[in-house]
Amino acid sequence: MSGQRYSQDRKAEVRAALQLDSEPDDEFMALLAEVGEGDVAAGPMVPIHARGYTPDEIEDVVINATTGELLARARGGRTLASIGEKVGVTRARIQQLERSTNIEIATFVRVAKACGYEVSVRLRPLRPGLPPLSAVLGAPDAT
Repeated sequence: MSGQRYSQDRKAEVRAALQLDSEPDDEFMALLAEVGEGDVAAGPMVPIHARGYTPDEIEDVVINATTGELLARARGGRTLASIGEKVGVTRARIQQLERSTNIEIATFVRVAKACGYEVSVRLRPLRPGLPPLSAVLGAPDAT
């Protein structure tokens, strides 16, 4: 690197332009002069191949899962035992439910509620003319 010194004004401009936490030193300024500011600020040119997704495709990726997978997501970082205690079942039963694809609705509602979620059901019409229907399952706490 060159032994060139850069003015405080120029360093302040670079700091603001690149949104740096502190003022750059002379070594950084020399490197910047060598590679050019545009390349540093813009970052590497990486082609991004993106395609549009329909709302139904996004829902399939983000929301649709087995009932057990939904419960596992809802549990988050909480332990199987802590959720089981809230529901009144064993840790092993919660684990079994999370691995299941066929859960009784009442059980699903109880576990989801213990995880801090309300369960709702949405019926999407398969043919034109039918209205969408939805319902919330389980009564909210009286607390």
